[in-house]
Amino acid sequence: MDLNQRRQAILKNIVEEYVVTAQPVGSETVARRQRPPVSSATVRNEMSVLEGIGYTAQPHTSAGRVPTDSGYRYYVERLMPGVGPSPGEERRIRHQFHQVESEVGQWAHLASSVLADTVHAAAVVTLPVSPKARVRRLELVGLAECVVLIALILRSGSVRQHVQRLEDPIDDAELTRIGARLNAALDAKSARQVARFAERQQGPEQLFCEAVSRMLDQADRQTFEQIYYEGLSHILDQPEFSQSDKVRPVVEVLERSQILGAFLADAMGGAGVQIIIGSEHSLEPLRSTSTVLTRYGSEEHVRGVLGIVGPTRLPYWRAVSMVRFMASLMDVLVENSYRA
Repeated sequence: MDLNQRRQAILKNIVEEYVVTAQPVGSETVARRQRPPVSSATVRNEMSVLEGIGYTAQPHTSAGRVPTDSGYRYYVERLMPGVGPSPGEERRIRHQFHQVESEVGQWAHLASSVLADTVHAAAVVTLPVSPKARVRRLELVGLAECVVLIALILRSGSVRQHVQRLEDPIDDAELTRIGARLNAALDAKSARQVARFAERQQGPEQLFCEAVSRMLDQADRQTFEQIYYEGLSHILDQPEFSQSDKVRPVVEVLERSQILGAFLADAMGGAGVQIIIGSEHSLEPLRSTSTVLTRYGSEEHVRGVLGIVGPTRLPYWRAVSMVRFMASLMDVLVENSYRA
């Protein structure tokens, strides 16, 4: 339902005041912030209208109002200011990324930490994945005479390892020669392509290729297996989650990577920043929260998801701007890494 200008201003004031104070917002507070000024009685009447159409609620008699999920939705779609990070804040964050190693896992970990600290909520960042896992590089390391460690680095930046046992001993020089040949032959290949190549090989090279094919196949079936999350303490500090029975389901989702990974994978299908508020969540344990998510990475090669998880009383203007900025930064870093 659309609102007239005065009701929009009142709803905006209620949302922004409640986000900051976590206390029901009274008519006197709203009246003081209205421009042009209006009386408290007029504000009370308009607040009753907002409550009647489901955009606010009154926790108990004589209390002020709090936004509902519908009220937050109206706010983020029509009233939320477009406030981005300041130039100084952008420079500081970029400098932090230039201080870490040029490795996507380090970037993902740092991105989750920066998001959590700047928004004061939990942050989640996945490693980027390809539509199909592909070889970037492999290393063969002799552990014993007949035992070789295969370290496989995927195009997404994730690493997989497998210990391969051989029938006959193999020396380091031979491993180096085989490794160089396989790196040249398997670059950018998928599980099926590596399996076909393995069929034409013999001896240790065939065993190594078969192992690489299995690792690639496993990676294809485990989308978003590695998820970084930071800022759990920020959630625990929120009055909405002061009771353990309310926060426990949220913590369980954050710590169970398979459930969280499947939820985040759904965000890969949407464009731009996605805001999911309270009851809009498909996962029951997250219906006391709001999430702000977006994709990042290379349009052609690999993509990941990053975002914020917090109470529905979330500073959406801050969360959206920081998620959007962090995704743009990660876009450049991942694209440059892929080209390197």
